[in-house]
Amino acid sequence: MNSEDDRWNPQDERSTTGRPDSDVGQALRRRAEALAGERTGDLPENREVLSPEAARRALYELRVHQIELEMQNEELRRTQGELEASRARYFDLYDLAPVGYFTLNEEGLILEANLTAAKLLGVPRGDLVKQPLSKFILPEDQDSHYLRRKQLTEAGAPQSWELRLLRKDSEPFWARVEATIAQDADGAPVWRVVVSDITESKRAEEEKATLEAHNRQLQKSEGLGRMAGAIAHKFNNLLTAVMGNLELAIGGLPKVGGPVEQLTNALRAARDASEISKLMLTYMGQTCAQRNPLDLAEVCRRSLPLLRAAVPRDVVLDVDLPFTGPVISADANQIQQAFTNLVINAWEAGLEGRGVVRVAVKTVSLEDIPASHCFPLDWRPREHAYACLEVVDAGRGIPAEDLEKIFDPFFSTKSPGRGMGLPVVFGIVRAHGGVVAVKTAPGRGSAFRVFLPLSADRVLRQPDRAAKCREFQGGGTVLLVEDEPMVRKLGEVALKDLGFTVLLAEDGVEAVQVLRQRRDEVCCVLCDLTMPRMNGWETLAALRKLAPGLPVVLASGYDEAHVMAGDHPELPQAFLSKPYSVQELRDAIGRALAHGERSRGC
Repeated sequence: MNSEDDRWNPQDERSTTGRPDSDVGQALRRRAEALAGERTGDLPENREVLSPEAARRALYELRVHQIELEMQNEELRRTQGELEASRARYFDLYDLAPVGYFTLNEEGLILEANLTAAKLLGVPRGDLVKQPLSKFILPEDQDSHYLRRKQLTEAGAPQSWELRLLRKDSEPFWARVEATIAQDADGAPVWRVVVSDITESKRAEEEKATLEAHNRQLQKSEGLGRMAGAIAHKFNNLLTAVMGNLELAIGGLPKVGGPVEQLTNALRAARDASEISKLMLTYMGQTCAQRNPLDLAEVCRRSLPLLRAAVPRDVVLDVDLPFTGPVISADANQIQQAFTNLVINAWEAGLEGRGVVRVAVKTVSLEDIPASHCFPLDWRPREHAYACLEVVDAGRGIPAEDLEKIFDPFFSTKSPGRGMGLPVVFGIVRAHGGVVAVKTAPGRGSAFRVFLPLSADRVLRQPDRAAKCREFQGGGTVLLVEDEPMVRKLGEVALKDLGFTVLLAEDGVEAVQVLRQRRDEVCCVLCDLTMPRMNGWETLAALRKLAPGLPVVLASGYDEAHVMAGDHPELPQAFLSKPYSVQELRDAIGRALAHGERSRGC
């Protein structure tokens, strides 16, 4: 039997069981002992091997250890759950962040990256480690990246910049990079880099810039339209008076000697001035005459002999024109003018008198028309296929800052006084529902491609459109309706020289009054289009009510197609474009009389 002093006391075993004596271990031990004490009543006795006291002591220890293990397992499970929750939060906050996170060393090598960063670059995350970040930067943006990296290292202040990154098996994308310097666990400096994909933001900025440029172009076109209208009416009226009076003066002088040579030079200069007016109207797309089905290749082919004679001998025209080209609905003269202007612009664009200008005509699909650098900016495709006229040179190319200005009137990088070649092309193409696409780079030349809608009509040989005027000797009466005094006086003198009696009216209201009083005398009316109180169309309708079928010549500084567009209850027998010569006036009167329903004695 053990003495009372030798009896086992579980409290004495706390420092002899080999368990940890830390606060956590002691607390765990106490909790285990408490639970073991509650369960001692269930312990079986083993009389054969151990004394009751020893058995109780051993069993108690086993029970305590068991409970300790159970509690440790419970604590481990709780800790494991917290760790997994923390890991999930870390995964959400770091790996699935909406931006890419990189950690770089001082050499710019990637030490760590999240899943978003790997997805941005299209590379598995493991393959990014030890790779230089510069490997994924577009070559054109390397200098910018190097400069920012240098500033970050020297100043230590956070840096932010934009560049283009390369995505594997895809196009580059715009990114915003934000970087700061930190230290790793060992105290070594590292870069903490945040990368955001800003491609959509950049695209929105580009669309905004395009829209603003579009609006500027529309405002500019509107302003030029008003200016062209003023030129058509005011400037052409003045030129009509100048040219007509010069013609009359020259006609009344001896052919040899005197001021004839000087007056002839003045007349020639006035005609040149009138051409500038016509070019301005062409730029505005207001000179598109009668359209017919045309073979685009054939129209260009007919222009080649004159072009080859015009360009320098050392400039080679490399021509690729199919025997049968795409059919368009257009005015042949204007298409030839656009083609000629493009070729002349090409050989003047830095070829320095030698080189090759390539010309081609073909049919293309809508997908072949580029989305950028197309003029006019508000053009929208309406067909699935287009005729394409392409003129390519290997000249200096066009700087980016000049690209939006090349179709502006009188803008030129060449000699002064030039600058209407490409604007005329622009106006002709716009009037025909087409678009001009420009591809260029400094030092690499330029390619101008004109896309025009195809026509389903067949090309027919057009008869000679020159009207055969009826020969007349005058003797009748012409009613001249013109609000501009100088032009009215010129018309009066010219018509009298042609043998007519002339009645004058300052506007449509006065013309109606004159015709009402002298209806039986008037055989023809020469009427201006733009006048106060009643314009030319209103005057024409009012005169026809008094005298149905009365021959009328309508005169305007605008182009005939622009004037005749739209629905009008009454139409003139002839159109006279200002400024006009005496001979052109005579021809117009002759056409009106030839097509009139009655001659009134003319």
